[in-house]
Amino acid sequence: MAEQPEKQPEEQPAAASPERGSRRRRFLAGGLVAAVLLALTGGWLYHHFLVPAPPAAVAVSAEAALLNLQDVMAAHPRYAELQQLREEAKSLRLSLEAAADLEPPELTVEPPEVESKPFDDSVWQKNAQAVIGERVALAREQKQLREKYRKEHEAEYLARRDALDEEYRNTILNLQLKLDNAEVMNLSQANVDSLQQELTAVKKERGHRQWQMYQAWQQEIGSYVQSVMGPKIEAWQAKAQQAKAQQQAAALAKQSEAQERDTAAMSDQLDQMNAANPSGKLQEQLQKQQALQAKQDEINALEAHILNDIAGRAAKLAILHHYTLILATPSRSIASYLPAVIPTVENQERYTDVTGVTTDDITDEMVTEMQSL
Repeated sequence: MAEQPEKQPEEQPAAASPERGSRRRRFLAGGLVAAVLLALTGGWLYHHFLVPAPPAAVAVSAEAALLNLQDVMAAHPRYAELQQLREEAKSLRLSLEAAADLEPPELTVEPPEVESKPFDDSVWQKNAQAVIGERVALAREQKQLREKYRKEHEAEYLARRDALDEEYRNTILNLQLKLDNAEVMNLSQANVDSLQQELTAVKKERGHRQWQMYQAWQQEIGSYVQSVMGPKIEAWQAKAQQAKAQQQAAALAKQSEAQERDTAAMSDQLDQMNAANPSGKLQEQLQKQQALQAKQDEINALEAHILNDIAGRAAKLAILHHYTLILATPSRSIASYLPAVIPTVENQERYTDVTGVTTDDITDEMVTEMQSL
């Protein structure tokens, strides 16, 4: 027998080989890594090129500054006025110093005016007890008289009031009966409304007449009380005015006596002082001293105003330049703040110079600020 040709095995579908799966996994991992790198690169570019950078901190050259107080004050619009006041005060001071070397002047001072209020209060206290006491007694009598008349004549008033009520009793009763029996009488709604309006009008008329009668009754009582108490009250008023006038005259006399005593005592003191100071010009010196004090008060007020303006503009520059402290030179010395009772070094300067090593000078800027006021 001839040999049969050997059968070839049929081709099977190609299965996924392990090598092919490995390549696929490496491809996916590489894509993921590339995506991550791309995201990181984009974030870095956005942060450095698209997001604006924060502003750089302002460099501060110094934390403190100095200003020349005299130059800044001289630039203030009211500095000329201050200088004028200082010159006037200096003139008064020199005049007083020159007069102190001469003989003391004569003193002529007006005696003090005696205040009248204590004497007026004395008049009122003495007058009040009598006046108020009598008025209270009259008010009590007036009340008792009103109550007595009311009790004696109240029966007559009540009789008149009852008679008035009787005039309306039948009319009101008939109207009320009709309204109560409207259904039995087959009254229409229009008739019922008309009866109700009529009843209301009748009651209102009765109430008005009752009120008029009551007012007449009260007026009757008042007229009687006035006829009895009127003359008594007028007599009390006349007596009170007379007593007050007498007591005021007495108080005025006491005030005049006190004024005379004070004048006499003041005259004795003036005579003694004028005997020791015969020139008669002490009054003028006192007036100059008062004028000097008033002038000094004006100077202090104006200085405070100017320094307040300077402090306000200095605070503005401190905020602008980030200063934590601004010093004025010259500045008040510590000794000048001590009370006058504490002894200090003689001829102590009130103002002293201030210097700084790492401070800025803002005098020119402050002068500009003062000129803009």
